[in-house]
Amino acid sequence: MFYENKPEFFILYNETRPLQYPLHIHSYIEYVHVIKGIVGMQIGEKDYALEPGDIALVFPNIPHKYRSLSAAHEIQFYIMNSSVEILPMHKMDLLGKYPHMPVVHPSPLHADILYAEKRLFELTAKPENTPMISSLTSLILCHIFPMLSLNNFESTPPLDLTSKIIAYIGNNFQEEITLPLLAKKFGVGKYTLSRIFSNVLGISLPAYLNSLRMDYATYLLLRTDMDIINVAMESGYHNQQTFNRIFKSAKGCTPKEYRQVHRQSNMAHQSTPAAPQSCGAYNPHPPLL
Repeated sequence: MFYENKPEFFILYNETRPLQYPLHIHSYIEYVHVIKGIVGMQIGEKDYALEPGDIALVFPNIPHKYRSLSAAHEIQFYIMNSSVEILPMHKMDLLGKYPHMPVVHPSPLHADILYAEKRLFELTAKPENTPMISSLTSLILCHIFPMLSLNNFESTPPLDLTSKIIAYIGNNFQEEITLPLLAKKFGVGKYTLSRIFSNVLGISLPAYLNSLRMDYATYLLLRTDMDIINVAMESGYHNQQTFNRIFKSAKGCTPKEYRQVHRQSNMAHQSTPAAPQSCGAYNPHPPLL
């Protein structure tokens, strides 16, 4: 999910469907707690297999991706994204450092973490709830941070070309993006870019763009009253027929049908979207968070 395009300062999901989400970057801190099943994550350049009870903490601007390693109905994990601006106690470390090992195995899990998660699921991301959300999120981090070995961010190498490209696309996916444009932007050949998408990201540029745009489109369909043509345009499609065709291919139904099926349950539980019943999966992290 590309949160820099969304107004929330805090987003929390209870993910219960198999998930595959490509490499991406955002400015939020991301907290992942596996409840059931196994979740594969790439964080930075390393791969991890998170098992039940494991917690991953992805610092801002660190490339990461997801892949469920368990079958349908055998997976559950929480994904929490929070703006560092509401976390003053941890903000300097979050922006100036990074964990040597971003996955921890707290056993047993402290009761404070379980309490904070439960309360956060009961809250919505409204300005009046900011103090409580900030306090509960900070409580979780107070228990997780001592388990992390933090390095100064200055000691890390600068973002590699792949990270720079996905960061640029994440900020501009609503605009027209082509291989020639990216080649000119980053001063490399189209062949080099094609290899990055095929060998590193494992997906073509058009497919990668569509995954980001579909994510944003589903967000707009469920969280706004914007009409379908404006959803298409806001998501980077300037032709509604093309948008409808790609959406139906990805979700198995039209945008209008998708909104009708999922809107009611999502609006009733904005901070914990329910598992979809039909017409494609509501996946906050599309085929990514």
